[in-house]
Amino acid sequence: MRIRRADGSIVPANAVIPIAEQLGLVRLIDHRVIELVTAELAAVPSLKASVNVSPDSITDPDWWSALGAQLRARPGVAQRMILEITETAAIQNIDETAGFVTRAKDLGCRIAIDDFGAGYTSFRNLRRLGVDMIKIDGAFVQNLPRSPDDRAFVRTLVDLGRSLGLQTVAEWVQGEDAAVVLTEWGCDYLQGDLIGRASLDKPWEKIVPQSASVAR
Repeated sequence: MRIRRADGSIVPANAVIPIAEQLGLVRLIDHRVIELVTAELAAVPSLKASVNVSPDSITDPDWWSALGAQLRARPGVAQRMILEITETAAIQNIDETAGFVTRAKDLGCRIAIDDFGAGYTSFRNLRRLGVDMIKIDGAFVQNLPRSPDDRAFVRTLVDLGRSLGLQTVAEWVQGEDAAVVLTEWGCDYLQGDLIGRASLDKPWEKIVPQSASVAR
């Protein structure tokens, strides 16, 4: 989600969502995003999409009812939809998050933990949640070529994902050097400016298999 200012500049989601949360509007945004995404997936059968879900919405019966109704009205869409929750939000209430994962999977969706590495989820909790994908926090990825500490940490997260049978996505991939390293480590997907920058006309961030990203 992005907003265009009067001067034509774009306000990114990370500047909008915190304000929406403070004003109690984030559930309305989540409702609208689900409507737009399910319609787009239905219109383009080859498309897959990830949708960020706020902590407020995962316990909102109205949001679940809307999601279920949208997916039932468009057979085959749920299997191409990934619902994302940040790691920080996930670890605040593991039981609540586990319930969210179960309900989403019952609808046919897959689940990703976003910004993974920021909240230090325990190995036990990660297995318990039963998610399908971890998206490695871009704060650790963006300095990959220059920081030995970040390289060690990101490689550990990629190895952890592989050992648990989870797909891994590296966020904020900005250069070919980082893409090559991540490919060598076996990271499944890359996301960031190198792959494709989101815009108002195309508000999604492209995620591609690591082998395709390097070849471009």
